[in-house]
Amino acid sequence: MLRRTWVFFILTYAISWLLWLPGVLRSNGYDDLPEIVGLPGMFAVLGPTIAAFILVGRESGRAGVSRLLRRAFQTGFGKGWWLPTLLLMPVIGLLTAGILLLLGERTPDWSAPTLLTALGTAVFILLIGGGLEEFGWRGYALDRMQTGKNAVVASLVLGFFWGMWHLPLFFIESSTQYRGAIPLWEFVLQIMVLSVLFTWLYNNTQGSLLVAILFHTIGNTTAALLPPYFSTEIGRWIYFSLLLITALIVVLVWGWRTLNRGRPLPQPSLPEQI
Repeated sequence: MLRRTWVFFILTYAISWLLWLPGVLRSNGYDDLPEIVGLPGMFAVLGPTIAAFILVGRESGRAGVSRLLRRAFQTGFGKGWWLPTLLLMPVIGLLTAGILLLLGERTPDWSAPTLLTALGTAVFILLIGGGLEEFGWRGYALDRMQTGKNAVVASLVLGFFWGMWHLPLFFIESSTQYRGAIPLWEFVLQIMVLSVLFTWLYNNTQGSLLVAILFHTIGNTTAALLPPYFSTEIGRWIYFSLLLITALIVVLVWGWRTLNRGRPLPQPSLPEQI
């Protein structure tokens, strides 16, 4: 299991970082390169998914690939889990904004997006802004990591590698992380805490990738639509504090070993012989 997870991380990093490399070069001294060289970077977000399907195909053949794909449509779980999936990140985002306003903090000018803008942003993020990463992070890596570690440790370790995977974006002009918009260590710390919430939802919805994809998409959409509140240092720390409080409550209520009150962990993408 450990070897397979390492192979997944290496393959994921190799695919994504190679696709981001032209954009990194163009933004750091090779500005004579044509803009089109940055185009492959749009598909770098699919690195975890490509790696997952390659490895599942090798381990379990077409049947395994089909199982992994079907999990993006899995809804056989308690309907109450739709509430945190759809609303938790917008609520945290709005609370961050509200606390900043109560503190009288000045933020850049901002106007509320229209419904059409919000939907368009969500679709964009779903396709090439993070949502489809979940076939890899949760659909492949988390299943295997939870077989040897408790859920919280697996979440934090996965969150670290997930966060560090974004490193090239800190050197690409068009990215939100470019040149200190947020320090790398702070970004990775946020991702590690956020990873606990992903595992909590995943483990309580029988390993539904639909839930993970939607939670990822809505979280990134919230950050995209409320940029003034995440672009200041105090705003980021308020947001992080709310994430951390939420994660601590989850761990205390659902238990740190499984994050689902001790029920069996989902292992839907593991090879049949394991």
